Parts: sequence; C-alpha cells; structure tokens
Amino acid sequence: LLPIMASLFARSRPLLERNGQTMMTNNTNFSSSILDRIIFRAVQPTDIPRCYQIESSSYPEDEAASKSALQYRQHHAAPFFRCAFLIDNGGNTSHNDISSISNGNMGGMGSPTIGGTTSTSSSISRPVKSTPMNLQQTLKGRIIGYICSTRCSSFTEEAMKSHDATGKILGIHSVVVEEKYRNFGVASAMMRDYLSAMERLNSKEGNLKVKMEKIVLMAKKPLLAFYVRNGFRAMGLSSIVHGQEQWFELERDLPTHEDANKHKCFLLDSFADVATVGSGNPAGVVLLDESPGGVTSNNSFDDEELDDIMEDADDNNVAPVISPRGVEWMAAVAKEFNQSETAFIWPLPNAPASSPTAYAIRYYTRTGMEVDLCGHATLASAAVLLGTKQVEGNNVTFYAKNEELQAELIVSPSSPPSLTTAASSNNNSNASRIAMDFPWKDVSLIPSGGEDHKAVLNMLSNAFFGSSNKAEVESDLTAKFCAFFNPKDQSHALFSQHILGIGTTDEKEDLFIELTEEGFDLLRGIKVDYSALSEWLGYSRGVIICCVAGKDSSEGESGGNRPGCKTAIDFRSRFFGPKVGIDEDPVTGSAHCSLGPYFGTKLGKKVVIGKQESDRGGLVECILNQEEGRVCIVGTAVMTISGMLSMPI
Repeated sequence: LLPIMASLFARSRPLLERNGQTMMTNNTNFSSSILDRIIFRAVQPTDIPRCYQIESSSYPEDEAASKSALQYRQHHAAPFFRCAFLIDNGGNTSHNDISSISNGNMGGMGSPTIGGTTSTSSSISRPVKSTPMNLQQTLKGRIIGYICSTRCSSFTEEAMKSHDATGKILGIHSVVVEEKYRNFGVASAMMRDYLSAMERLNSKEGNLKVKMEKIVLMAKKPLLAFYVRNGFRAMGLSSIVHGQEQWFELERDLPTHEDANKHKCFLLDSFADVATVGSGNPAGVVLLDESPGGVTSNNSFDDEELDDIMEDADDNNVAPVISPRGVEWMAAVAKEFNQSETAFIWPLPNAPASSPTAYAIRYYTRTGMEVDLCGHATLASAAVLLGTKQVEGNNVTFYAKNEELQAELIVSPSSPPSLTTAASSNNNSNASRIAMDFPWKDVSLIPSGGEDHKAVLNMLSNAFFGSSNKAEVESDLTAKFCAFFNPKDQSHALFSQHILGIGTTDEKEDLFIELTEEGFDLLRGIKVDYSALSEWLGYSRGVIICCVAGKDSSEGESGGNRPGCKTAIDFRSRFFGPKVGIDEDPVTGSAHCSLGPYFGTKLGKKVVIGKQESDRGGLVECILNQEEGRVCIVGTAVMTISGMLSMPI
C-alpha cells in the first residue's frame, strides 16, 4: 500500500489500548486535571514538527505518516486537522508517570519548544466541564494529540491519495494521543470536539461550498468499541488486506450542526377505515439517520456489551448496536408522544444484498417500556417510508429485535375484492395500504376444569363484573350480565356457556379467549377493571377476547377504503394490555398473528378479515401461509401529523 493509505489504515490504533485492552485510569483526579487544561484548536503550519514527533513515536516506521504527508494535509485540508493542546500548569503535576511540562523537563519526550505556545488566533474550543481560563493571551503548553482527515468522493485507496475539496466523504487518517497521556480520557474528549467541530463546519455558518455527508475510517478490533461509543457504525470486515490483523470499516453520518438534534416524526392512524374519521390505532414514528445515542458522554458500555459488539462485527450481523443512552432516549420520546406505541426506525447500511432497503425498528409504549413486536407501529413505519417516498421502490425490510419483517406498498387490488388495496383509490391522499409479512403464532388451549382455567375465569369475572363495575351495567343488561359473570357459581356453568376456548399464544405472550358472539356483545359498555386483568401470571403481554362474526356483523356498512360498500367480516376482537401500560388497544396488528391463523383454521379460509371493536375501531386483513409459517397482515395507514422532533439524544 502507498504510505498515505498505510497511514489511514493504522492511524486509530495508538489511542487508549495497552497490551490489546482498552484501559481506564483509577486516578480520576489526575485525569480531570489533564482534561481541565486541554484546549482544542486547528493545527498550524508551525505545529507540524510536533505532530510528526507524536506520529513517528507512536507507529512502526512502515506505518507512520511522513512529515511531508502531514504538511500536505495541513496545507490542503487545514479545517479538518485539529489538535489537543495541554496548557502548562506551572510544574504542579503530581502524577509519577507524567513529567512536568514546565521548566523544560519533558520526561524524555523531546524539546519543549516544539508546538510550545498557542494563541486565540486559532479556532479554540474547550471541554464543556473545564475550569474557566483567560484565552486572551499566549498560552504555554504542548500538543498531546491530534486528528486529521481529508475529503474524498469515495472511500477507496485511490480517492484517499489526495484531498478533494468537493468530496462528500471525510476520511480520517490519524487519531493519535501521545503515549504518556493515554488512558486519561484525552482521546474521547478530542473525538467529541472533532465531531462537534465538523458539524459546525458543515452547518450554514460554515464556509463549505459543498457539504459533507459522512465520516469514514478503518480500525482494528480492540478499538471498535471506542468508535461505536462515538457514534460510528461498524460496517464489517474490510476487503483490504494490510498486515496480519483484520481491519474493520466504520462510518458515521455527518448532519449539519443545526439539524444534529432534530429528527423527522409522524403520527399515523394504522388499520384505519378511511370512511370513518378518527378510526384506527394511532402510532408515533421517529425517523433517524442512524442508531440513536451513538455519541454519549458517559461511555457506559460494559464488557458484555462490548463482546456483543465484537461478535456482531465478526459475523457481519445486521442487528444494530444501540447504546444505553439511545435506549433511555427512545423511552423518553415514547413517553412524550404518549401513544400506545411509538416506533423508531433508521437505515441499516450493512444490510444483506437480499434486503437492499433495510431499516432497524424498535417499539416503545407510552410508559417507556420496550416491546418486541408491534403490528400497527410497523404499518405506520412502512407507510412513512413507502407512502411518502423516503425510500425508493415499494418494499422495505424491518429488522426488529427478534424478527425480520417485510412490508410492501400495494398498488393493485388484493383478495378479498371487497377491500381495495391502493391508497390512490380513495379520497384520502394521506392514506397508504400496506401488506406486511409477520410470523404465524399458534394458540395453545388450556384444558377445561384445570387450575389455570379456573384462575382465568375468576380473573375475567373480577375484571368485567367486580364490585367496582356493578353500577356501570345498563339496567336492561344486568340480568344477562350477572348470569354471564357469576362469581358465586363455582361450577362456572353459566359462564362456560359463552366461553368457547381459553388459551395462550406462542411463548405465552397473550391470553386468548374465544366467546360466543352473544357473550362478546354483553361486554359492550362495561367499565373494565384493568388491574384485575393482570392477576393471572400465565401471560406476559395482553388479553385477546374474540368471536366469530355472525351474519349481521359480517356485513356492516364499513367499506375499508371504499365508503358505502359492505365488508365481509370473519371475526371480531378486543385487546387489553395492562401489563404493558395499555388499557385497551384501538387496533392491534401483532395480535392478528394468532387471530388470523386461529380463525382461518376454524373457518377453513386462507384469507380472513377481522374487525377490532374498540372505541376507535379498525379493520385488519390476514392472508395465511401455513406452509411457511407466515401471516400477511394488510391494513391502511392515514398520516395525520408530520414535523420535527427537537429532543436531543
């Protein structure tokens, strides 16, 4: 490889590692004193000898950049060459491993005259928590580290040979800290300053004629965690061979400074009936540029998390790595949206070739709890990406925590013919009809007469006709309702007349209860004691109550996307989720992973349509593929709000 490329590939190694491990100092006070005395500024021509001194002492001869290479970068790409300057503390340094930088005692590190002064004529910045100092003077000290980059049009060996002022990629050549000052947080502080400076430079106030889009670099495995903590994505193993060790490619999107903490956000009604205003299940969607929380000041990955990062990188895994700060931020935003679920989506640049348009997706409830899968939030996310042309084509693949989900914008009618399939066929220009590929979930019935069966009956009795609910029952329904839910009837004989089956879905996620249609209708208008629905410990998420739709119900005047036409409804349902902070969910797409297969099998159909009968209501079409264990869930999403989220990560 050419010397300039060898410099690029090896530059990030001498940061924090010692004996192959990332080190942390126990001397917090000394580390703080170092950081308090650092300023960051652009490298000047007179600084090159000092930078070269650090470079040549930190790398093997065949990897170190030449002085002429550093001079080239400073001359042609000066704004992208920044250093950490340690201000002289007057010889009061007390740490044994660091010699005083005053009085000319450099501990064998060279002449104090090299890079020994700076002034406010340079672009100076300070760490946020550093102590105040007067910068209107010439400051004595020394450069202890630097980061330098050049712009290029593509991240290739040829493109990195020279600086292209119009290149949209910023390629980092060197990230280096002098050995005596490693393991004190200097590299982290220097990188945070550098990223902030690049965002400012890329903003409207910057003087760049052509804005940059991303920062790229290459690093070896021991430093992957450092760069992930600073917002870089591990793209996988590099195809470039340089020495015996493997190299990993990393990149980080570079937003403009003013847009760094703003994200597109949306509110949509999923599984809506466009003939009815305000139907469907509202879901929030936040569209991100990258995995949230990459840049964090606390760097709180533990060893186990770092091992996971390395394993993902080794396997070229598409599953995204999310920092603890990112998890906290998503939970806070979901609470702010206050919807049953808010989805967070961002592109996966290292997705497999089979999924060229791939996005990570995560779901959080209004209480800040993460859930593994949410159908209506997935539908809303697909409508955002496909319906508003955020991506090319009509297909997108979502990678949830445990599932790979396919979504398609439908442009032609789909079975059954009573439901239209293209948003363009209705009068609502904000509506998109989406087909989603979800996993098939079976229902395992609980044997009648067993302890679990009795416990569920008691729970339902308490929830729907406990002492707090008696006043809520309309007088003409009281007799029927008391007969339906009679806690004193230990045999549950009357109750069992309307209970056709009690079971749980796969992994005991939901409690599944099939009623007669008469029993289902008896629950209308009843105030539910949601806390009572949490009594039974045999399920982890929600309670599904459902029934086969009779003739009168199956031909209601609700036309999906065509007002006035009659829709053939196969089953009716309600969903309660007190264990995940949801009293009653308006429409639950993921529940139809089990509802669709259950009623498809029961009715002998491969396509079934469900109506979820909450206050808002909604329609869900299920196309069943038992051979592959998949359920195609089809629904309409109507966008109601779009804007910018200004909650900083």
